[in-house]
Amino acid sequence: MATPKTVWGIDIGQVALKALKLRNVDGELQVEAFDIIEHPKILSQPDADRRQLIRNALEQFLARNDLTDSTIVVAVPGQSSFTRFVKLPPVDPKKIPDIVRFEAEQQIPFAIDEVQWRYQTFRDPDSPDVEVGIFAVKQGDIDELMDRFVEVEMKVDVIQMPAMALYNFMTYDNQLAADGATLLVDIGADKTDLVVADGPRMWVRTIQIGGNSFTESLVKAFKYPFAKAEKLKRTAVSHKYARQIFQAMRPVFADLVQEIHRSIGAYTATHRETRFKKLVGMGNGFRMPGLQKYLEQNLSIPVVPIDNFNKLTPSSTINAPTFTQNMLSFGVAYGLALQGMGETVISTNLLPEKIQEALKWKQRQWWFAGAAAALLVAMTLPVISTYSATRKLSTGAEKAEQAKAILADGKRAEQAYNQQRTALQQEQQSVAHLMDPLKYREFWPAAQAVVLNSFSDPSVAPGAKLYMNYCLAADSTQRDLLLPAIRKAGWRRDASGKPMLYRTGREVFFITDMTATYSTDLMAMGDQSAAGGAPGASPAPAPSATPGQTVRGFYIVIKGYTPMDTGTFYYRILGNPNSPQSGSIKSVMEALATQMTDSAGHTKLLELKEIKPLKYVTRKEAGGATVAPPAGGTSTQPVVLMPDPLFPDEDTINDTVFEIGVKIAITVDDPSSSVATAGAAGRSKGM
Repeated sequence: MATPKTVWGIDIGQVALKALKLRNVDGELQVEAFDIIEHPKILSQPDADRRQLIRNALEQFLARNDLTDSTIVVAVPGQSSFTRFVKLPPVDPKKIPDIVRFEAEQQIPFAIDEVQWRYQTFRDPDSPDVEVGIFAVKQGDIDELMDRFVEVEMKVDVIQMPAMALYNFMTYDNQLAADGATLLVDIGADKTDLVVADGPRMWVRTIQIGGNSFTESLVKAFKYPFAKAEKLKRTAVSHKYARQIFQAMRPVFADLVQEIHRSIGAYTATHRETRFKKLVGMGNGFRMPGLQKYLEQNLSIPVVPIDNFNKLTPSSTINAPTFTQNMLSFGVAYGLALQGMGETVISTNLLPEKIQEALKWKQRQWWFAGAAAALLVAMTLPVISTYSATRKLSTGAEKAEQAKAILADGKRAEQAYNQQRTALQQEQQSVAHLMDPLKYREFWPAAQAVVLNSFSDPSVAPGAKLYMNYCLAADSTQRDLLLPAIRKAGWRRDASGKPMLYRTGREVFFITDMTATYSTDLMAMGDQSAAGGAPGASPAPAPSATPGQTVRGFYIVIKGYTPMDTGTFYYRILGNPNSPQSGSIKSVMEALATQMTDSAGHTKLLELKEIKPLKYVTRKEAGGATVAPPAGGTSTQPVVLMPDPLFPDEDTINDTVFEIGVKIAITVDDPSSSVATAGAAGRSKGM
């Protein structure tokens, strides 16, 4: 029989610490133990001492459980994490690490040396493309998490994000749909993690709606304290005022469905072939009565709450009432323990490399013995010093004078300390003032990325990928190989079967200029031309939408051209009313902007207020040469042929020249600390 191996997965949530211990015996996984320790207060409550509450929970956990020879895998809080997925063109595998580091430096909205980051590749066997998941957490958040475990002298072997643990759980435990994509919705106290499993691909997003959102709606409706409103929520079904309770919570139900629907739209906008076949519900928030039915009715996706772990060996432990009653809350802990067992798709470890190296060398007992001796000496010296000082303060007038002298020295030291502290505070204020010009350094790159990524999204510009590959080609030989594919997109056969050049088949946007104007009254910016945008219209101020209320933000004017005709261009910008399901730059931009949140994940960074075509005409109309020569005659106004940069034998005279106005609002006071979580920001890749 193989030697059993045990792993503890520990998930410190806002409401409770959840832990699951797995044992591997001859290749079979068994739950050997579990634990749930509720915090006396929710960690996010204003009057909660988060540090002390976590320490108390860990101390209680250590007192009740055996961690001897177990691997410890813990989750870092989801709101402090950053996830991005990037598609790479076919490249030499040896070059992937360098490319990924470049992407990480572009995508992660913090200095690369201020975060712990890892990556993992995802490959589709039917595609040469490589998709890379970049996962990062601010170093300060990792340090804070580690401090809690160091305080109770508990070693940590692996740190992982909750969303990655959930993905590992659902892929290992056969919780996926037989075909199509599966969406896991984990509703926690303060947030909801959305995890998409779509064949070899994955995608995550965190939305700031959780079980506490329902409780807070009852606090507002019934003027109850939080604790009483929480109890009312849990007993809503049997309460005599059940109808009024659910009516008060209805707006939160609607907001949750809307955010899930937006997330599904954001994912399918870039993966148009995807169809969601199953929604897996997890988290204690999923116990909300009526939630499953509400989601099914409004999302049109079968909803399946977890009621069993499929691949765990049955035992008295997992059949215990406490475990079965709380099964919905063990998804993260289960996924963490699975990673410790080496049974997962995602195996990244956010534990700092120095600590990982130290763990590898833990067999050097002499080093630890020396450290223990040094610690013992450090602890003994203050005791000896205190004892010596006490002996000096013995009875007698002489000893009393010595005591007075010591007190005087202490007061002088205290005064010196206060002076130094005041000087430090003044210095900090001075530094803060100097840093003010950097306050919005992250906002504009994020807004620029949202705009340009929208114009290159496959749902609105299918031809962009060919041009992108051309731009990223390593040398002229590779570029020459791509030119026939680009040219082919512009050729069709006419009614007689003759090949003809129709440049409109190249569905791509070329951005030639982009300018931005900051305004404290964003909605007053723009033009007053007729709908559709008259050629040559110039921006003019317009009254604010709501008197007395102004919105800060940037008015961005994008100029460029496209082979598409003016009608197709218009629908690609604003959407086709006759085909509501068709993609548009407006819908993609809204989805991307929605995913931009601050570092705590509580406030949207960007909000798209308006997108409007200001001008869209063909080049020949703009140049004035629109009259064709009569039969047998010649034109008195020669048409200026503008050659295509890639194909000199083609002209762009019928291409659509456009100007588009976009209004993006600033929704946070200090975006320098923001741009986290899943989805939209990234390196600009627009054509």
